[in-house]
Amino acid sequence: MGDPTHITELIDQVLEETSKQPLLQEKVFALRDALFHSQQIAQQLALKIKTIEETVDKLKSPAHRIGTILGEGENSLYRIVVGGTEYQAAVAPELLEDPGLKTGDQVALNEGFVAIAKLPLPEQGPLVKITGRLEGGQWLVSGQSAGSETIASHHPDLDTSSLKEGQEVYLDPNQKVILGKLPKRETKTFIQDDYIEVDWKQVGGQEKVIEDVRKVIEYPILHKEILSQMEYQMPKGFLFYGPPGCGKTLIGKAILTEVIKKLKGKEEKELQGRFIHVKGPEILNMWLGESERKIREIFQKARDYKEKGEVPFIFIDEAESVLGTRQASRGLNISNTLVPMFCAEMDGIQSLRETVVILATNRPDLIDPAILRPGRIDRKIKIGRPNRKDCKAILQVYLKDNLPREHARFDDMAEPFLDKLFQRTPEQEVLVLTLRSGEFKKLYWKDFISGAVIESIVKRVKERAIERGIAGEELKITVQDLIDCLKTEFTESRLLPAESNMEDWLQLLDMESRNVVRVRKPSQSDRAAETTLNRSII
Repeated sequence: MGDPTHITELIDQVLEETSKQPLLQEKVFALRDALFHSQQIAQQLALKIKTIEETVDKLKSPAHRIGTILGEGENSLYRIVVGGTEYQAAVAPELLEDPGLKTGDQVALNEGFVAIAKLPLPEQGPLVKITGRLEGGQWLVSGQSAGSETIASHHPDLDTSSLKEGQEVYLDPNQKVILGKLPKRETKTFIQDDYIEVDWKQVGGQEKVIEDVRKVIEYPILHKEILSQMEYQMPKGFLFYGPPGCGKTLIGKAILTEVIKKLKGKEEKELQGRFIHVKGPEILNMWLGESERKIREIFQKARDYKEKGEVPFIFIDEAESVLGTRQASRGLNISNTLVPMFCAEMDGIQSLRETVVILATNRPDLIDPAILRPGRIDRKIKIGRPNRKDCKAILQVYLKDNLPREHARFDDMAEPFLDKLFQRTPEQEVLVLTLRSGEFKKLYWKDFISGAVIESIVKRVKERAIERGIAGEELKITVQDLIDCLKTEFTESRLLPAESNMEDWLQLLDMESRNVVRVRKPSQSDRAAETTLNRSII
């Protein structure tokens, strides 16, 4: 269409010459507008044509292979591996300029296998573990298949000072060069290692258990010299067993707090404790080898803390779920691999001063005997249900003096509550057991009480007091609140056992199931008596 500027100047000249011809000027103005519009459309079409031409050029260009530089070859060539096959290939001169090519660099190759471009290093690749370092600076790594090993180099830019045996790294796509360390795995909630100080005052009751635990765990840690003179073999692991909610985890945290305090005073240096709390069921994983990896990770975390001068406690809750008795068959049972792995890790612990391992369970009879043998978990400590004195101590932990109460004196609040809890009335009957000897045994609320239940009762009490305070009444906790919430806890919160798992509940109540012939609810017992009476009358 010619030069747009020249055309515009010609139109302006025509407008000047036709200044006295309005009808003709009107047509010229319309022509100019149409011309401007055509020029805009032409520019847009030209841009689209350029974009299409660039796209066509890209579609016509061949795909480039990606290779890994292994080092310099002969005759100014470079050794490059592509798809598992090694080549000696030429390199574009601009790639040899500073900083040049290094072992492990990724390059693009044209159809003639000439390196024409340097690519960014990938941030992912085949995952392997380091099994050793060779004298030449290379690494021995375990492959993805069981029992396979290979030799790999490392990228010069990779910091190898922190690489050690067992660490996970990723390789280049050709599995020849270590490119990076595996980022920290997201373990979510299956390992919790926050150190929270727990004073013995927070552990209500259980004086005998606390004293036994302190002797067994604190003496080997705090009095190593005395035990060494006596050639006493220090225990390495402990089993806390007993009903749920009775303070096994709390006692473990309190022991760690006490040990840290005493070690600080003895060694005169700042120490940090680590309570590695593991929820047993969360270790289980359907993928082959993943559960075993988590077991190794737990003990490796403890070793890492110990290297930093910290004191690690490994506490595995619900241990029977992951360390259960192995079956006689050689089938794919997860316990058949987890138990040996745990035993191997335990055998690697020399003493309590390295790592304290505590297992907690409600069913010690389900844990594999290999775990509980001397030399591994060789101390069993029973944590039973609280008696009246213990319940009072637990209640005092949660019903503190600074709370608004009906009676300022704690005993005036606690004693009526305890009297109600430890009564043996028909209202409080939970189960009726028929023993093999022919005797009957009745179980009451007190037989199912625990620290967790008392905590829940006090929480209900506080909720009632808050509701009254919001309604405009006096804000205080009353004795009647404690008694009413005690009844509510046992009648509405489903603390009582279901018929489908009576054997489990008998184990939690320290009763041998073989000594029990029948288990019934009190109402069922009454109905059975009525049926027998009716039959006699008939």
